[in-house]
Amino acid sequence: MRGLRRAAPIVTLAVALAGVTCAFPTDKSDKVFVTLQAPSHVVLRGQEVSVYAQAWRVIGADTQPITNVDFDFTSGSGSIARVDRACCGYATVTGVNSGTVDIIARAVTFEKSQSADLSLRVANPLEIDSIRPRDVRYGGLLTIYGVGVDSLFVANLGDIGLIKYPFSAVRDSAGIGQIKYWVPPPAHSGPLFFLGAGVFGLDTAITTVEKEDIFEPNDTIPSDINLDLGGPWPGTPLAPILFANPALAFEPVDRTLGLGEDWFHFHTADTTQPLTFFITYPSFGDTSAAATRTFLIDSLYYQMGDPTHDPVEKFFGRDSADFIGSDFSRCKGDQFQPLQAPRESTTVALKTLPSHDLHILTFFSRTQRYGLTVARGYFTADPRIRPDAFEENDLCHYADSKQINIPTQASGLPGFSDTLNIDNPFELDWYRINVPAPGVGDSMLFRIQSRPFVAGRDSSDIDIYVLTVPGSTGANVTEVGSSQNAGSTENLLLGLSAGSYYVAVVDYAGVAMRYSMCIRQVPAIGVRTCNLILPGPAVPGASKARPQASPRVSGSRRSSFLGSRARP
Repeated sequence: MRGLRRAAPIVTLAVALAGVTCAFPTDKSDKVFVTLQAPSHVVLRGQEVSVYAQAWRVIGADTQPITNVDFDFTSGSGSIARVDRACCGYATVTGVNSGTVDIIARAVTFEKSQSADLSLRVANPLEIDSIRPRDVRYGGLLTIYGVGVDSLFVANLGDIGLIKYPFSAVRDSAGIGQIKYWVPPPAHSGPLFFLGAGVFGLDTAITTVEKEDIFEPNDTIPSDINLDLGGPWPGTPLAPILFANPALAFEPVDRTLGLGEDWFHFHTADTTQPLTFFITYPSFGDTSAAATRTFLIDSLYYQMGDPTHDPVEKFFGRDSADFIGSDFSRCKGDQFQPLQAPRESTTVALKTLPSHDLHILTFFSRTQRYGLTVARGYFTADPRIRPDAFEENDLCHYADSKQINIPTQASGLPGFSDTLNIDNPFELDWYRINVPAPGVGDSMLFRIQSRPFVAGRDSSDIDIYVLTVPGSTGANVTEVGSSQNAGSTENLLLGLSAGSYYVAVVDYAGVAMRYSMCIRQVPAIGVRTCNLILPGPAVPGASKARPQASPRVSGSRRSSFLGSRARP
């Protein structure tokens, strides 16, 4: 394989004489040889390069330079390269036409000396020598070799732009470059179109694209990814990335069922580290329930069954497992399906991990491209946003370890108030509150209000839901009240009995933001408010369509881990 160092070391071609003797060379001695050096083996057509000749004498096992030698330079083909002698051992080579040519340097004084023969390539600024492999799947890498290819900025297959692989553009010591590209769908077989360095054209050979991605089949057996092996770009700004492929494909689905699935299994020994998962789709709205549903879960397996059944019914997980989904989520075995706008991506940042194993499973009903990235660290959509005091709380069971005790209104204490974050679009924050026994007529007041970084610029829309906690205030996780106005000002007043409740704050619009939340027990008569941090005006908004209450998911260990989907 060609060397990958960027430096342009001197290229030396030398032929040493055999039969060393102790005699000092004469002007006809065969103990003299010539070397010819050039900064690169490649000369661009119409450009010049300087070469340098040096004579040497052999003395025993050593060599010594000979100074003040006159050299004669010739080109093996004047139609490819012209050579002109200069002073002091130097000559200038000018590239004329593409091709390979020998430049020869001879020591004029030493008739029997060994001449130097330096092979140079004359090339256009961009010439493709080869593309490997010739057969590639979606998500696979093409490597392009040739002159100037490390400066390519456009590469297409079948009118579809390829995706440049970071830090892959290099040039070896001989001046030959290489660069790598991911092949995304819907690229198809054909000659590669290239553009760079003011040159464009088509490769002379055909690259064949197989219309499935490199991880297939991964519908009933997952693609296994060990995150402890590290990422592809250590020592670079992309070092936190442990896995990345922006060119994956949902292949054509089963014609009978109209549904397909892709399954990835990520595992790591360190559950205390933060990880962020990015799932992206090029087309807006592709994560609607009619197109794709993506889930992140820490327990998942597949059971073979009737091939005519919905594939969803064949996936199972622990009964106690909670998960995050683009269509619905799960808490304590119950499905929670708040209303959210269609999305073009899903980002889940976990400050700590629920397990050594994390699965990403996507059900899809049509072919399309998508990307999947896993990075070590807690990454947010806005760098001004940092994990708040209650992270990690993307899964409801995390809220059990950091519960909020609400004082009675009779105590005169202000209740709960804090500034919190929607770290990434469409995040769902879970909180668990402990409600005291109410006095006569007492109610629980819940308020949330956005805190935009720039006043007057707020496109966020968050909603609030209050749900029961199994074993405390109900048998299941069921909704007891919600506020779903347009915008991010929500006020909810509920008469709650003593016990624990989950509070879910849901990003409807897909806007990372800060928000204030306060929760307080208020009397039937008198001041019925709580103190928001920088609350802003309580502007009522038009109510959004209200989703149905979350149904119970079967607790049977042999039931589908997804359960029956709620229908609006």
